[in-house]
Formats: sequence, structure tokens, C-alpha cells
Amino acid sequence: MPDLGLAWLLDKSVVRRAAEGISASLAAAPLTVEQSLALRLLRRGAQTSALVLITPETANILLHRAQLLAVRLLLNDVTPIRRGRYFSRWARRLRESGFTREDALVLSYGTFGLSSNGLILGVSAVVTFDRPMIHNFEAQQAKVFRRLTAMAAQLPSPYSDAALPRVLTPDDLLATKR
Repeated sequence: MPDLGLAWLLDKSVVRRAAEGISASLAAAPLTVEQSLALRLLRRGAQTSALVLITPETANILLHRAQLLAVRLLLNDVTPIRRGRYFSRWARRLRESGFTREDALVLSYGTFGLSSNGLILGVSAVVTFDRPMIHNFEAQQAKVFRRLTAMAAQLPSPYSDAALPRVLTPDDLLATKR
């Protein structure tokens, strides 16, 4: 299995299922498969000291619901990523390659996002339950890789080292050895 590193960006579908799973666990209710996977992913992140990131947009939504215990517990396990230089340019190019606005933003965070301390550029994996996004990424990956390579060659360090993240389901990420 490939080494996926220790920085994962969760899209809103995974965050939503994790919050629902925490709520269900607190109420001793049964979990759906997706809720269980999202919670297992958070647990794996804590066990491996992975940096588990969310977009600022998702963080903003969660902060408006911080009165809920499940949301507060979830916020303890995730960190918002921030826009790095060239984020907007890359998101625009992803849109030109056929990605939805939301998918382009998530992928741009995964490529040109910065950890809160600014020491990590991009992530090793974007984790989503959004199968159409995964399929589109797989279909466009070679083209997008070429565009990123051409763009990054013209950028100063550390942005010249930007790399495409993997786009995986929680189940796929959990199946990797780490």
C-alpha cells in the first residue's frame, strides 16, 4: 500500500458523518456504515498523530453549531487548513478542467493549503464520500497533474514542490497500512 503521509483533508461529507456518528454514539444509537467509517478515520488520525484538517468553510459551519456537544468533540479532533499562495489560481484552473466549484476548492486546499503553523503545504489525501468527485478526479488526474507540474515549475519554493493529493474514501484510507 502507498504511504499516504500524515496530513488528511476531510471534505464536508466526512465531517457531517463524523458529527452524526458522535451524536449517535452519545445517544447510544446505532451508527450507519458511513458514520462508523468517519469515526474510525478520526480514531486512526489520533492513533497515528495525523494532522486531520477541514476547510475554513466547514470550520465556520461547525463553529456556528458549537453549542452542540458532538460538534465541540469533533472540533477537538480537526484543524482548519488555510489558503496558501496560488490557492485561487489553482482552484480556477481546476474549474477550467471540469471540476465543480466546491470540488475545485477542496482540491486546491489539498494542493496549496497550509497547516495552521504554515509548515505543511498541501495534504497527502483528500478524504470524501463524494463518489462523483472521486471518479472525476480519477478521469482528470493525468491532465490535472500535467497542469500542476507546468504551473509549479514557474513558482518559488516551497510552492514549486506542490503535489496533487490522493482522493480517497474513508474506507480506502483506512485500508492503507500506516
